Amino acid sequence: MTRKAHLARWTSWLLTAVVFSIACWFLSQWQFARQQEVVTANQIINKNFDLAPVPISQLLQLNDEWDSNLEFRPVELTGKYLADSSLLVRNRPYDGQPGFLQLVAFEMTSSETIWIERGWLPTGLNQDAPDAIPEVDQLQRQVIIRLRPSEVKDRRDAPVGQLPNIDIPRASASLPATQIYQQAYGRLVSEQPEMGRGVDIGKPQLSEGNHLSYAFQWIIFGLMAFGAVFWNISQDRRRLRGQMPRKLASLNRDKDAEVEDQILEK
Repeated sequence: MTRKAHLARWTSWLLTAVVFSIACWFLSQWQFARQQEVVTANQIINKNFDLAPVPISQLLQLNDEWDSNLEFRPVELTGKYLADSSLLVRNRPYDGQPGFLQLVAFEMTSSETIWIERGWLPTGLNQDAPDAIPEVDQLQRQVIIRLRPSEVKDRRDAPVGQLPNIDIPRASASLPATQIYQQAYGRLVSEQPEMGRGVDIGKPQLSEGNHLSYAFQWIIFGLMAFGAVFWNISQDRRRLRGQMPRKLASLNRDKDAEVEDQILEK
């Protein structure tokens, strides 16, 4: 192979390394951005979780878009549960056990309705549903909830009376009411008077995940691409000078050393 052909090959290697490194750079920046999103979300939850509750009308109106700064913000409601509007949310493991969440509609004295998640229920021993589902009455109550956003629409099917996820518009399709919070629901904190309920899931376990380590890994991969190119170019240059590649030369020196040792021993 001529020197010109070698230069063309080296150039193609460098261009490939440049393209690969640019891709690695953008992937690392994406991971850094994901890391920052997680940190920001955790900060919001830590800030909001133990705040004193305020009337929901001070924070969220029916037609408002969901604001992520309201995540887990406590609010207080007055009204009654709609006992006939109770659903189970499937595939909700907790503490390593399969289970469901109970979701019940709550009508406020202002005539607005919001869905409330009333706790976790373990899957039954002999059927794909809880063995016991807490009943709700229609007495007037004062309730404290923490706001959560409606989950993304899930196209999976579910048995009657169940949902594949907490898709509030889908849950609300069965309600006769029209003034319904569609963008959010509430996780029950307390209610007066009290009723039986599922297990309180409590505060989520907050973690920043592996995004930071993944970001640094992509940067290292990009640098390694250039290292591989320069190593192969150096090997080609040795061949052009009539020298063995470094690894082969090293092996040959080791073999020569073994022959010399054998002669000395004799």
